[in-house]
Amino acid sequence: MAATSTLTQRSTATSAQSSIYAEDPKSASSDASARGAAIYSQSWLLVIYDWWVLGIVSTYAWACSVPQYTLPWFQNNLRKGQHLDIGVGTGYYLAKSDLTGVQVTLADLNQDALDATRDRLVMEGKVKGGETRCLLHDITRPLPASCPKFDSMSLYYLLHCMPGPVPAKTVVFSHLKHNLTADGVISGASILGKDVRHNLFGRLIMTFGNWNGMFDNRGDNAADFDEALREHFDDVETQVRGAIFLWRASKPKV
Repeated sequence: MAATSTLTQRSTATSAQSSIYAEDPKSASSDASARGAAIYSQSWLLVIYDWWVLGIVSTYAWACSVPQYTLPWFQNNLRKGQHLDIGVGTGYYLAKSDLTGVQVTLADLNQDALDATRDRLVMEGKVKGGETRCLLHDITRPLPASCPKFDSMSLYYLLHCMPGPVPAKTVVFSHLKHNLTADGVISGASILGKDVRHNLFGRLIMTFGNWNGMFDNRGDNAADFDEALREHFDDVETQVRGAIFLWRASKPKV
């Protein structure tokens, strides 16, 4: 089959059926990106993710409470209309937000994460069955031509999982900006590895995460991310909370 813009539509067997688009499995991801996403194929992790990663680890390892800082950041940058959530995890941020008037598209390298998030949003009454579009996609590559312009995009706890140094990760901004409306906003949060103080708990998680391939962020720093954002957007706001880099950008330079 052809390149990443070649999509096929598949139906699901669940009652909460949604539009799921799958690329050619051989071209959907690089090997390094796939390794980072593979951890989310383990069902046990999806079950404990909210409690462990967004609760215990975020609060005590990264010194950045999700309910206090990261979730409000997400909610303040969520727009009505078309929203693209990239690297969906368990769908926590969407499930905790008001999705009235929001058409959600989920994008991830991992089908299990897409299915779990879609089903959660339906079960919790955030969306109706069939309303959520899912895209099995490597975000280091441009979005398929069939994708619409989005009013908002989110990349939470994703960039630190992507392989390579900051310039290799922020190439995503060079093509995502073309799928953002003129007044749209893109936002996210990522764990920094450099120029921040990690406590003992944080150092242990960093060591384990970078050893097993779940993270690749030892060189990730706020200055490089900020510079990359400003290269592609006219309006950029960033801040560091503990070891977490929070960012939002709008007015894409296209």
